[in-house]
Parts: sequence; C-alpha cells; structure tokens
Amino acid sequence: MSHSDSEDSDSPKRAFSSLETHDEDSLVAFSKGEKDGKRDKKPPMESGIQKESDNLPPVIGFDSNFLAGIQGNGANAPKIDRKDVYTRDRIFNAVTKGDTEALTGLKSYLHNSMKLLTNTEFKDPDTGKTCLIKAMWNLEDGMNKTIPILLEAANETGNLKEFVNAAYTDNYYHGQTALHIAIEKRHFDLVKLLMKNKADVHAKADGVFFQKKKKGVSFYFGELPLSLAACTNQPNIVNYLLSNPYKNADLTARDSHGNTVLHALVLVADDTEENTEIITKMYDDILKKSVKIKPELKLEEITNWEGLTPLKLAAKTGKIELFKHILRREMTEPDYRHLSRKFTEWTYGPVHTSLYDMSSVDTYNRDSVLETIIFKSSASNRHKMIVLEPINHLLQDKWDSFAGKIFYLKFLLYFAYMIIFTVTAYHRPLKGEPPFPLEGTTKDNFRVLGDIIVMFGGIYIFICQVVYFWKRRPSLQILMMDGYFEVLFLLQTVILLCGGVVYLAGSEVYVTLMVFSLVIGWVNMLYYTRGFQQTGIYSVMIQKTILRDMLRFLLVYIVFLFGFAAALVTLVGEAPVESGNNTDAGQSEAGTTYSGLYITSLELFKFTIGMGDLEFNDNLKFKHFFMFLLIIYVVLTYILLLNMLIALMSETVNRVSSESKSIWKLQRAATILDMERFLPRFLRKKWQSCRLLTVGTTPEGKPDERWCFRVEEMLWGSFGKNISNLNEEPGDKEQGKLSSTYKQPKGWSQWVSRAQEKAREEEQVPLNSVSTSPAEV
Repeated sequence: MSHSDSEDSDSPKRAFSSLETHDEDSLVAFSKGEKDGKRDKKPPMESGIQKESDNLPPVIGFDSNFLAGIQGNGANAPKIDRKDVYTRDRIFNAVTKGDTEALTGLKSYLHNSMKLLTNTEFKDPDTGKTCLIKAMWNLEDGMNKTIPILLEAANETGNLKEFVNAAYTDNYYHGQTALHIAIEKRHFDLVKLLMKNKADVHAKADGVFFQKKKKGVSFYFGELPLSLAACTNQPNIVNYLLSNPYKNADLTARDSHGNTVLHALVLVADDTEENTEIITKMYDDILKKSVKIKPELKLEEITNWEGLTPLKLAAKTGKIELFKHILRREMTEPDYRHLSRKFTEWTYGPVHTSLYDMSSVDTYNRDSVLETIIFKSSASNRHKMIVLEPINHLLQDKWDSFAGKIFYLKFLLYFAYMIIFTVTAYHRPLKGEPPFPLEGTTKDNFRVLGDIIVMFGGIYIFICQVVYFWKRRPSLQILMMDGYFEVLFLLQTVILLCGGVVYLAGSEVYVTLMVFSLVIGWVNMLYYTRGFQQTGIYSVMIQKTILRDMLRFLLVYIVFLFGFAAALVTLVGEAPVESGNNTDAGQSEAGTTYSGLYITSLELFKFTIGMGDLEFNDNLKFKHFFMFLLIIYVVLTYILLLNMLIALMSETVNRVSSESKSIWKLQRAATILDMERFLPRFLRKKWQSCRLLTVGTTPEGKPDERWCFRVEEMLWGSFGKNISNLNEEPGDKEQGKLSSTYKQPKGWSQWVSRAQEKAREEEQVPLNSVSTSPAEV
C-alpha cells in the first residue's frame, strides 16, 4: 500500500472509493506531493500557465510485485522498460498537443501494469481532472485525435463507463464531466461520441462555479447536460439528448435545487431582447418535445424544492419578459394547442376577446402567482408585472366586484375612529392624577365611551398587523416599497396600548404616548389614498421622496448637527461666567445661549431653516472663532445640504413619476389580496373572477376545461393573421340577451353606472401600451 504525507488542512477529506494497482512508478508520483505546498482553492478549468498539481491524496492500493509473488510462487511482476512508462505528466502533455504517436504504447502499458486511467496517479489531485477531461479542453477544429485512443484504452481495461463519467472532485467545479465540456464547447460530434461510450446524461455539475451567486464569476445552468444545452441555445444537442439510441435524458430530472430544464431557462433569462428571443423559443420547443415524448406529462406543473413552478419562479425572480411570454402563450398548431395559456375567443376587426388560463395564477389556487408577486417576490420590477394583462384586468375586476366596496367601508370606519380618537384626546381631564374616577356626567360618560372605542380599535388593528407579519413575513425590500404603512399601523397601536398601560399605572406620561399615537394615526390616513388613482400616485411620490432622499439627508445632517453642537458647547464652556450688573445681565439674557447640547442643537436647527440669530454673549472668550464656526455650519447645511435635498427630490419625482402608477397598482393589489384572504369561502367563490370553460381537447381526447378570465383588447396589427377562434360570431351573447331584456337604469343609478364605467376606462387606457407585446402586434 502506498501513501503520501498528511493532506493540507484546508483541503476536503476524501473517502477511499477503489482499489488501485501501485508499483515503483506510482510511488514516485505520490512522493512528488511531499514537495508541494498549498494551492489555489479555485484552480482554473484549464490553464497553459499553471502546472498540474502533485499533491496526491492517500489511497488504498496494492503492490503489483506482492500480488505477482502470490500468483507465481515468488516470481516478481514483469519489469517494464522506463521508456514505456506512462506517467500523468506524459499523458497530459500528449493530449494537450493532440499527439497520437506519444500514446502508441498506452494500452500495452496499462495492460502490463494492471493500471486504469481513473487511478489517482493519473488525475489532478486538486481538481480530479482526468486525461479525457484534459483532452476535452484542448480541441483543435472541434476534435482532439487522442480522445478515441483514450476511450479505446479505457474500454480494453474494462472501466470505460467510469472513465467517461469521471468528474471534477473539487468544490469549485465539482461534478463537471467530459459531456458537460463537450456541450459547453458546442461540439455535436463529441457529444455523440461520448454518449456512444456510456456517458451519463444525468451527471450533475453542482460545484460553486455552477451555482448562482451575487458576486464573482459563475454560470448556473441547471447542472444537468440537457439544461446546459438548452441554456446555451443548442437545439440540435437538446434533441439528440432527448432521442439518442443509447440513453435518453429525462425531462423531469431535477438538479440539487429541484429545478428542471424549464426552471433553468427561467433563471438564465435576463429580459434583454436577444436573450428573451432565445430563451422563449427554447422554452416552447422543449414543451413541444415533451408532448411527443410523453403526451400526458405536464412539465410546467413540476415544482422545485421551494414549491415553485417555472411560471411562479419567473414571477418571483422578476423575469418579466419570459413571465409575460408564458402567461400569454398561444399555440395554433392542433397538436400543441393544449399547451396554450391564451385562447382567442372571437375577433371582429381590431377587437379581440381572449380567454386566459388562470390556473395557478388567480388566488383560488394556493400559493398563486399573484401572491408570489405581491408577497414573496423581492424583485425590483415586480410592480411592472402587476400591470401586465391579464393580471391588470383581473385585479380591476376584483376591485370592482368586492374589494372597492370593502375598502371604502374600512376607510369610513377608520375615519370615524380617528375622529373619536381626536375628540376623546382633546377632552381629556386636565385636573387630578390618572386613572381618573368616573364623575357620572354626560360629558364624562361620552369620554369614557370614546376611550373604550379607541382602545378596542387599537387592539383590533394590533391583531390584524400581527397576523399580517406572521403570515406574510415580508422582506425589508417589500416593506420599503409597499409595506411601510403596515409598520406605521403597528407602531400606532403599540404606542397606544403602551399609553393605556402607563395610564393605569398612574403616570401622566400617557399623554405624550397618546398624542404620538394620534399623530401617527392621522398620517396613516394616507394609506387610504390608494383607493383613488390621483391621490394614490401622489402618495407614492411622497413615500419615495421620503425613503430615497429624506433619509439620506437626515443621516448626513445629524452628523453635521451633532458635530457642530458638540464643538460650540465645548467652546462656550471655556468662557468664564461673570456676575456683572443688571445691565449686563439683561444683555446676556437678550443674546442667544449655547450652554447645553440640547439647547445648542435647537439653535443650530434654526440656522438650518433660516431662523437663526447671530446675536450672542459678548463675554465669550473665543467670540470670533465662535462666529466662524456658525458661518461654516450655515454654509454646509442651509446653503449646501438643503439645496442638494431640493435637487434630489426633484430628480426623484421626475424618475418615479413614470413608475408611480404601477407602484400604486402594486400597493392596491396587496390591499385587494389581503381583503380577499379574510373573506368567507362562499363569498370568495361567489365573487370569483374566473369561469370554468372548455377551450378544446386534451391529448387523450377529453374536453380541455380551464379556469379562464376574459379580456377584451384592441390589436390593430392583427389584420390578415390566421387566428384560430373559439366562437364564429363576436360579442357576449349572454350579456346581449340581458341588455335587450332589461332597461338601462335611470336617474341617479344611471349616473353612478356611467361614472363607474368612465373611471374604469380612465384606469385601463394608459396601460394599453404595456399590456400588448410586440409579438401580438
């Protein structure tokens, strides 16, 4: 048995996996490891500069002389001429140059020495790289002439499958095989050669380099060879892997994250025009391929370990272009029509009525796409997904059917609550110590009733907010975009309840807590501006200005304020205090005092808003230097910081104005889903926007029933296109019958109906440009 010195402390522990033949040449190879020190933890896949490692790990092996002695009654193993010995360096140099003559005696050497090309002495100890992988990295005109020789040698030694599927063993490139490299190099012939020689089509390259990370160079492709071919846009290799005569790739195979090839395509999408065209085409081609391979397979319904389908994954990660494509996919070929998620119901000129498949999208499904976008996604562009069709019309329908009515009722109740809160706080007892005794007067009884209503209202709001945070567990980014009102409501109720406890404890401090809660309560009235488009958009601009500009300004301003206040207090403290006469005392009182940090900070704040007074005590020891510090402070804050704040706020308003409407829609969507969540089951079923409709037939010949949502669109560029319609005649026939049977409302009802319709039109018109993709036009 051969061995090497103890491994490097930073290297991973390796388990013994095979029994190897060792001889004096093996001992020489292992002894080289004693001279090498630590190496880079991220070795390059292939480099002409950095030599291969000699830091070999300990392995289990047997001495060929010992074995031969047992078999041959003491006879030693046959001696091999030194010129016929093949070491790792010799083989690696030959495959690097593509020198077939240098490998002429390789098969004979392996046979005589009873060695395998997968033995440890023939691998790079740092990466596990074999001579086949080395040859794959050194191709010339798409081929390396030494590869067939290596495969033939491995076949004769009986370990062809192990040799072809030998993978990188280091953490950085772990799992990558020769098949991965052939696909990455885009050489179809090599892929076919490796598959013919028992390559594993389900080998997983799961090293650090092949995982998604925020910093550093990496490429996640789904780990599997099929996913790599799909993500690098190689349809010929994808088709071959799925239909080769040796071993077909499984479309349902998942990587270490549970992702299938469709999930991998979603994750490599980046919303650029070129990438979107490649990814969407490959996505559709794989879906069509799945129908031919296994018609009953529902590939898009397979979830990863996070429970996300490809559509939900696109929604969560903000891959808006691919998300839009999947949501609006319409296939006109009869064999693939059941793969569509959009069906044209009828057309008349530019007017199109489309039925969108809302399975897994609407909230009647658990963990729907809507909930994923609004409550689980941290993507910065999720507000843009909300205004896509059919989601935009779906949310508007929910608002019109039930959410708007409930929202306005809640608005009226909260407004009444704040009025009661304000009146009760204003008429609080001014004499005596809390808790105040009941006097029995009408005024006192109303005050007590108001206190009870205020406290019970605070408890109700507190419970609602706790439930919200417990169920949603929003991230900081979600809270900053559309959840800060939830934080303010929670803060309002916590302060109010604390004030109640302090009141019962008999402290007058309850007044400050009550007043602070009152102020936050009126600020929270802005939450209800999201029920109205104009005020909602204006509120979004205010929120963004505060979060983006005001917070940064306050952070810098507090540093200046505290620094100058501390300096001035220290400077004033050095001035001697003189008693003086009455005249001097009067002059001292007329001047500004800077005797404490708190008072000094208030005085400096006055300078910031242009209300400061430069008059101060003439008895200051360093009067001129004191004036110099004040002037510097005014220049930095009043002139510099305030003007920078104004400029930044103006820039923020201009930048946010184009997105404010979609952000407002996202906030309103969160409100809609929160209200829908608390509805009883029978009401949710009653107000469900989708309808169960038959849109065709399944591959098994059964009726294809989907929960669909109808959207009317104006597509002026659709003339002359061959569009498959579900209905021959246009229009909603059932609604037409109702319109002809019942008369239109008159008077006040008619005015309300027209006002609602006009508001809906104004709501939807600005989004037409967003809701229509270039492909549809």
